[in-house]
Amino acid sequence: MFQSRIPIFVVTGFLDSGKTTFMNDLLNRSDWSEISILVAQFESGEVDFHSKNSNCENIVFPKKMLETQQEEIVNRLRERLASHEFDEIWIEWNGVAPLSSLYDIILHRDLRKICRISRVMHVADAERIESSVSGSGGVLLEQIGNCDFAVIRNSPRLGEDARLEANRLLRTINPGIRIYDAQSYEDVYRGLFKKKRSRLAVFSLQAALVILLYLAAKPFLEAAGAPINKVVNVFLGVTLQAVPFLLIGVHLSSAIEIFVDRAAVERIFPKTIGAGMAAAILAGFCLPVCDCASIPIFRSLLRKGTPMSAAVTFLMSAPVINPVVIFSTYYAFGGNVRIVAGRVLLGIISASVAGLFFAVRGGGQPILKGGAFERISCPCGCWEGSRPDSFWGKLGLFFRHAQAEFFSAGKYLIAGVFISALLQAAGAGVFSFAQGGAGLAASMAVMMSGAFVLSLCSSSDAVVARSFINQFPPGAVMAFLVFGPMMDIKNVMMLSYGFTRGFIIKLSAVAFVVSFSVVFAFSSVIGW
Repeated sequence: MFQSRIPIFVVTGFLDSGKTTFMNDLLNRSDWSEISILVAQFESGEVDFHSKNSNCENIVFPKKMLETQQEEIVNRLRERLASHEFDEIWIEWNGVAPLSSLYDIILHRDLRKICRISRVMHVADAERIESSVSGSGGVLLEQIGNCDFAVIRNSPRLGEDARLEANRLLRTINPGIRIYDAQSYEDVYRGLFKKKRSRLAVFSLQAALVILLYLAAKPFLEAAGAPINKVVNVFLGVTLQAVPFLLIGVHLSSAIEIFVDRAAVERIFPKTIGAGMAAAILAGFCLPVCDCASIPIFRSLLRKGTPMSAAVTFLMSAPVINPVVIFSTYYAFGGNVRIVAGRVLLGIISASVAGLFFAVRGGGQPILKGGAFERISCPCGCWEGSRPDSFWGKLGLFFRHAQAEFFSAGKYLIAGVFISALLQAAGAGVFSFAQGGAGLAASMAVMMSGAFVLSLCSSSDAVVARSFINQFPPGAVMAFLVFGPMMDIKNVMMLSYGFTRGFIIKLSAVAFVVSFSVVFAFSSVIGW
């Protein structure tokens, strides 16, 4: 009976990167002489693993067995673990095999209660890392993206420039990765056994520091007459509205990313422009998501190959026409069906026109950040060809992806909300000059600018819009309701997490011009 799960240390790296040499150097040091270790190799190279202290048992699985007999590998590992009490398991992973295959093995029902992956490290040859990454077909991207730290070999021999270039490449694939030199044993040791800090722990620490800074600075800010309480109230109010919908969005996005294959997305969103946009509008109506939630889904759809026209139509229509927004608008305007129908109709038209624009003028420029790496890899380190086959493997990847997406997009959401709160507190009179007799175009421009600055959640913005109904013509209020969910400060900040600056500017300009034109034309015709 196993009392606790055995820690697994995984060593990844391309063929001939020096994984076995690294393990020989590390595991034969005196620190490990009293520890019983099972070494499982999924690759046989020119160098053999050997244990000087006779405390390591070695088992080798050929690549052919990995490809066709995973169940047999699980049985052999289980039998070996049952016959001897090991303190640690070290795995030398095959340099040309997806790391997801290892997760399928370790997460097997017969092994996941016995052992757990503690650390994943990547061994890279500084001299060949660039050619290895480009020639691995994406396998190394997954390995590097999932590793806890990297170990660079041969960098002293090649010089400082080679080391810096190798570090740059690794951090392009895995931002924030810790990188050690193979000769720095103490650093490697700390990397192996240093307690991991979860994203939640880091976020909690940062939040605590911000709160302490606020409490320390509050007396001075109040003495200076700064509207600090209004900033805090607005910030907390909008954040509490937005975060639940962001959670919905990242989980839907992660479900699309992990459980839905590319062919299924292509079936849902047909390649023809009209059918694809119709499917996007239907999806936008059915999904109860606001603008905070639609952006992660928009990114996942593009990564899955959804046509740009359909993806943009979904992004701009979902926050305006979904059932939650329809109900909140109906409630805020006292059951005024005309306002509700106008918002839905004009939202669909504006989103469709924007989608058509990107169908015609959307190509030619990069959209997702990071070039080729960003197009195939995720914040959680997975890549398009690395989805596990088992349900448990996919479920684990789903939660890892959702967590990475939430904290990655969340920091941009928080920044956007904070900027919005500052502007709201400082510019209380932003609407005054367009009140009382200003033309429809001027009123609309001011209200749309206000929607951008206020950065309200589309599930609650109708209450704010209702408060302006006596100061502005209905067309200006409608412009607020249509444009606000499509683009605001927090949306721009969230888009900047995954998209290029040029695309964000283009998308923002198109959303403004299209919304203004559609609402102005409609208001002029019906006399609003």
